Amino acid sequence: MAVLRREGDVGTFGTGPFSSDGALDFLEELAERPTEQQLDALRHMFTYVLANRDRLWREFFPDEVVAAAALVAATLPGGEHLQHRLTELAELADETDIALLPASASGLAAPALEALLFVAAPDGPWHQGWTTEADRLHAQRTIDDLVAILRAAI
Repeated sequence: MAVLRREGDVGTFGTGPFSSDGALDFLEELAERPTEQQLDALRHMFTYVLANRDRLWREFFPDEVVAAAALVAATLPGGEHLQHRLTELAELADETDIALLPASASGLAAPALEALLFVAAPDGPWHQGWTTEADRLHAQRTIDDLVAILRAAI
């Protein structure tokens, strides 16, 4: 786990899709919405990310996009391990909820993949700042896994 400074705060920033403070905050905020609004919010996020690439690090962060794509992937065949991890996180969250989509979000696979490939391309912002080769490789495996699940659903 690396430490990342963001807007004056120090937080954790891990190589897994749900391993950062920003990803968990995103999942908690999404959980506050009804399920149908969660899907709309995810669709809007992916569209916004792609239409406003210059606002990266100001209005949205790579770890949030990775978490959103992983949330979609968790509902698809091959994403069972992601669903399991989300369930674990939900059980660990004492006072907050974690977004868990109840059904397949296959209709979001294509925009999720496109947004993921923007923030997590081989030299993309998701891969910047890893301090060890092991972290860099684990981060790449995380993205490769998500890309494979999302591509298979398209």
